[in-house]
Amino acid sequence: MRDKEYFWYMLANAPGFGPKSIHYIYKNLQTDNLSIRDLFKLDTEELSRRFPEIGRSKFSKTNFSCLAELETNNKLYNTFEKLTSDGVSIIGLDDDRYPKFVLKSMGDSAPSILYCKGYLPLLDQKGVAVVGARDIGEFETTTTKTIAKELAKNGINVISGYAKGVDTSAHLGALQAQGTTTMILSFGINHITVRKELKDKDWEKNALFVSQFEPYEKFSGVNAMIRNRLVCAMSKAIVVIKSGPEKDNSGKMSGTFNTAKTALQMNIPVFVLSPKILNPTPQGNVDLIKIGAIEFSDTAEILKHLEEQPQKEQLDVSGQSIVNGKIDEPYQTNLFEAH
Repeated sequence: MRDKEYFWYMLANAPGFGPKSIHYIYKNLQTDNLSIRDLFKLDTEELSRRFPEIGRSKFSKTNFSCLAELETNNKLYNTFEKLTSDGVSIIGLDDDRYPKFVLKSMGDSAPSILYCKGYLPLLDQKGVAVVGARDIGEFETTTTKTIAKELAKNGINVISGYAKGVDTSAHLGALQAQGTTTMILSFGINHITVRKELKDKDWEKNALFVSQFEPYEKFSGVNAMIRNRLVCAMSKAIVVIKSGPEKDNSGKMSGTFNTAKTALQMNIPVFVLSPKILNPTPQGNVDLIKIGAIEFSDTAEILKHLEEQPQKEQLDVSGQSIVNGKIDEPYQTNLFEAH
């Protein structure tokens, strides 16, 4: 018997169907107390009655006639089996493992499916995102690792986008402190390659890869911007190490600035490393502080803010308690000297 994950995988691969139409279907299924399996059991007449907007107006490119073909598509099922055999979990909107806080903050923009590989309990644990430029020097690299280590040693999951520069340094710092980290990808999960900096760390047990894109989808700038919103939704705070301006002279947008601005719009606190200790001064850091981000020069400031937030307990797979934001034995140092 094919399981629920495969039904979601089929729907995600249905021609013409996207996040908006899938959210519409999901809500109607909930209203009628039906499951994703039931969707594939309904005949054409019943589908039209229960989902009248499919094939019309904003969903004009969708058509339920493809569902029957998907069920007999052996190639599709083989790719699904390959994914699951590689340890990938396919988590649809009605899955208990789907993070409810993502649905709450993103609404119909929330990914209809999350492809995950690694330590799954991290999916339901809000963390702190540490983000920044790809092109960084030794000072920014060391600073990023230090911040990530301090967050990790205080029981906080470190989130980033698995890009070069700040992202990789943040993931590495968390793992060096025997902490946890979530890597939110801007490409399909089949394109994962473990970065050489992480290969000797316990990333298989302490890390989680998450992608909202189809498994074979390659990186693109558009995907990176889409990914940034999920980074925000997964985080209770954003820490910016180094950001370029919102747009450079050629009109290219800064992904870091975009993430921070999106977080502010979502009422998520943004902490920006003080421009005074960076040389040259990053224009994006200056601009973000002007529009509401919090300037900081010591990780203790971030930890204090998190300690004051409502604490939520979660359970890991062994049944042990994890308390987000709780500071039992603060590991705080003031290592940020003028650079």
